[in-house]
Amino acid sequence: MCSELRSLPSTASDSAPAFGRRVWRPFRILLLLSSLLLPLVACGKKGPPLPPIRVIPIQIQDLALRQQGSLMMLDMAYPTTTVAGTSLGGIDSVELWVLTKPLGAEGEAPSAEPAEFVAGAEQLMALRGSELQSAIVGSRIQIRLPLEMPEQETGDIFAVRTLKGEEVSRFSNRVTLVPTEPPVSPSRLHAEATASGIRISWEYEGEAEGFQIFRREATERGYGAPVRKEAGDRRRTLDRTAQFGKRYIYTVRTVGSREPLVLSEPAGEREIEYLDRFAPPLPSNVVALPERGGVRLRWEPSDAPDVKGYRIYRTDPTQRGEWHLITPDPIDALEYSDRGLSPGVRFSYRLQVVDHEGNESDPSPPVSATPR
Repeated sequence: MCSELRSLPSTASDSAPAFGRRVWRPFRILLLLSSLLLPLVACGKKGPPLPPIRVIPIQIQDLALRQQGSLMMLDMAYPTTTVAGTSLGGIDSVELWVLTKPLGAEGEAPSAEPAEFVAGAEQLMALRGSELQSAIVGSRIQIRLPLEMPEQETGDIFAVRTLKGEEVSRFSNRVTLVPTEPPVSPSRLHAEATASGIRISWEYEGEAEGFQIFRREATERGYGAPVRKEAGDRRRTLDRTAQFGKRYIYTVRTVGSREPLVLSEPAGEREIEYLDRFAPPLPSNVVALPERGGVRLRWEPSDAPDVKGYRIYRTDPTQRGEWHLITPDPIDALEYSDRGLSPGVRFSYRLQVVDHEGNESDPSPPVSATPR
């Protein structure tokens, strides 16, 4: 127990001078307060130790399933946080569970409530180590499994859960698949680079529910979500999101049904390096304005995103109509003042756009003005 507090003995005489008493008394008060606080600190007790924070992976809620030819594809986001909202720092394994149930009266795909799934599902597989790493594509996890095509009287309901050490997440959302015969694949796949993007074309006989176009960079292992979706009567598309300087691989699949999503085998693959070999478009509204002893040119900017500048050509009657470059270094402004010209002589001008890859546009139509 803490000892009782005792009052401090007086160490200053009552007969001390008045000045000394004024200085000493505040000091005695500080000592008294310190002596009162020290026992309170000494009497503090430690509370019980806090339990360690549990690192439970957050529940996956975006599990998606599709049939691609004779394969089943499960796709989900890689979990990065715990249920408490803290950083997860990776997972150790992914478990795939399945519950098989009869089809509905009219062949409808079965469904299950969370409690029914937990009570009746069986673990189908678990991905760990190198198997888990090979299933990671970008920020997502993709699981591919072969499918058999027997006469179907049942459907499979799937869910996943992830593990970090001994901590297990809740089951994900549930998805259902009843395998069906996939549609016919497209043929004669072709990829062509254009100034606006990469044009993908294919051939297909008959009618289709639709088509999905997939793209990956040449250094990536697998495809993610489709980069484009087209209606069943389309046979081409334009990928405007392609970036210059990258090498891409494309494929196209036929859509057999949308719910559940059933796709054909891929229509082969086409690899293409998307290089900027396209001339930038000409500027618009090029005008020539006469000035005293010169001509001022103005124009609207070119629509190209990588314009380096503009070259200006000039001709006049004294030069036999030949065009001469008067700005060897492209200018990055939207106007140019050509000074020191003879008044009364009519001069004509053309503009040419240059991008950072060195691509040059054709010269613009000429504009003319006569200096004053």
